[in-house]
Amino acid sequence: MTDLKNKTALITGSARGIGKAIAERYGALGANVVVNYARDEARAKETVEAIKHLGGTAIAVQADVSKVADIERLFAASLEKFGRLDIVVANAGVELVDCPLVDVSEADFDRLFGINTKGAFFTLQNAARHIADNGRIIYVGSSNTAYALPGYALYGGSKIAPQFVVQVLAKELGARGIAVNSILPTAISGAGIFTEKVQPEFMEFIKSFRPMPRMGTVDDVANAAEYLASELSAFVSGQHLLVSGGAPA
Repeated sequence: MTDLKNKTALITGSARGIGKAIAERYGALGANVVVNYARDEARAKETVEAIKHLGGTAIAVQADVSKVADIERLFAASLEKFGRLDIVVANAGVELVDCPLVDVSEADFDRLFGINTKGAFFTLQNAARHIADNGRIIYVGSSNTAYALPGYALYGGSKIAPQFVVQVLAKELGARGIAVNSILPTAISGAGIFTEKVQPEFMEFIKSFRPMPRMGTVDDVANAAEYLASELSAFVSGQHLLVSGGAPA
């Protein structure tokens, strides 16, 4: 079993969905966890309490990743509380799908690129500046970047730039023993646009092309995040792990 005792992990966007699952997994494995949220303080506190119930230690820190000053404050608060950072997961993101390119507004562009691209970029930058030697940096992207679909130009476009940064950082930080990787999840039940309910017709669509005929779960992604945070992946860097049940996206 993975042992993250005496490790500190910061996960952006971890009040709900994939980020929450990763935060709780790391907490259950003994890590000190920094739970980040933009607006939903109540859910962030619920995540903190869940981690404590699992035997971990956690704090919640508000920060809007579309603002560089907030990201810098998030890292400063994490270091002030725990003294070091060993794992950083750039997870915070928003979705806008089934939107043809001709219908994308400037406001839509600014919102998605502000959070998904700018936010991830500067989270990764601050991770590179502050993470301890032999640490782990993980970017949670999207399988849509591996397989273009109509209506996904804005979302997929906003998620692909940080994947390139991952490959660059893996080269820039490798001498320090730091592994930098991406997780590219498919449609995940309980996260993003599927947080509340999955329509039956979507489930039939999934079964029509996915070798494993089900949606992904937040635990599937947390499993990948556990592996990439562990010693098992110490020599794996600059890679993009597609979590999609055998499908291209």
